[in-house]
Amino acid sequence: MYADNVDFYSLSETKQRRLVHNKRVATTDQLLKELPEGKPAVRIFEGSLDQLVLDQLEQSQYTIEELANHFSVQPADVRRVLHKYRRRGSDDFTNENFKLNLLEERHGVIRGVDSDGRSLYYTLQTIPFFARVVDPTLMFSLLGLDEYVDTFPHIAEHIPSGKATELDEDYAFVIGEYWNIDAEEVFEYLTEFDRAYVDTSLLPLPYIEDDEHYERVSRRFRQVDEVYRMFRGTSDHVQEVGEEFMGRVEQNQAGIATYQVMSIDFADFEWYVDQSGDYALHNVIGDWVEQITRSLHPDEPSMDVDDSIEDAEINLRDEIQLILSEKPRTPAEIHDELPRDVQLGTEQSEIKAVLERLANTGVISKKDEVSTSRYFQRQRKTWE
Repeated sequence: MYADNVDFYSLSETKQRRLVHNKRVATTDQLLKELPEGKPAVRIFEGSLDQLVLDQLEQSQYTIEELANHFSVQPADVRRVLHKYRRRGSDDFTNENFKLNLLEERHGVIRGVDSDGRSLYYTLQTIPFFARVVDPTLMFSLLGLDEYVDTFPHIAEHIPSGKATELDEDYAFVIGEYWNIDAEEVFEYLTEFDRAYVDTSLLPLPYIEDDEHYERVSRRFRQVDEVYRMFRGTSDHVQEVGEEFMGRVEQNQAGIATYQVMSIDFADFEWYVDQSGDYALHNVIGDWVEQITRSLHPDEPSMDVDDSIEDAEINLRDEIQLILSEKPRTPAEIHDELPRDVQLGTEQSEIKAVLERLANTGVISKKDEVSTSRYFQRQRKTWE
């Protein structure tokens, strides 16, 4: 927990300020927000308090007081961390959506899961395996996307369990890359279900008719009723969250994790209605869910795409992903590293188009700069 081999007062003032700014320095009982006067005894955490709290919540469930005692800081220090990663929408000062960051980095969201009558317990609820494979946007499980299935172009009407198709193989490859799960494991699990596929702006999405699987995911993300009794949901809140989401869509920045956070936020709004009885809000929520659903509609159904063009893009995608690493690179740099025969038949604009689709799907990451964008493969994680 602590970086015991570091003497805080032997560091330069610049390094001391950086450690304090990164929430890594505490006295015996509280987190420092500025350099201390004099030389009181201090502790340097191995990481920021944010990351340490999230690590704990990944392991079990805790009250704010228990976390504060564990790290010997004030409850207010822990409460600020939880608030930042639980709040809806973007932070006013950084314009950063920390809930979205948490879903992208740890594939989970902080939930209030239990109450002993006095204190609320929190945990970091990760997306279950079924949803990662079969419902990666969480829209079937949390927003009832199955009610809108008939409005999407259908790629496969019915694939019985035990039967495998090329569509399953392609989907397993993309989703396996996104979650860092072996594609064969995804493929074997997916093909256990009777399923169909619809085309979307993200990627073809499977769906099944067995609602119980989706309902189990829904129950996993529903918080304890006390949370929703305290929850402040208004039409203005719904409008704010919906508009921020549609802004990301219009800027072509809505990937899988963006749809996940929208599914969770709007499911929370619906669960608030269940507890508050504010059923007028239900119609406002429903209108936004329809807008979110429409944003998934593809511009052109994939069934109209020439097979040879689709195969060529798949081959280019595979070549690009072999090159990508954790080092951010521009499309031009990636073009120069492609095999010579691929370079000769490929324009940089084609490479950028493939990179954009992979980034929007969430398979790779993108770093926007003033004159260009750089793309990179996220650090691989091991799933339990």
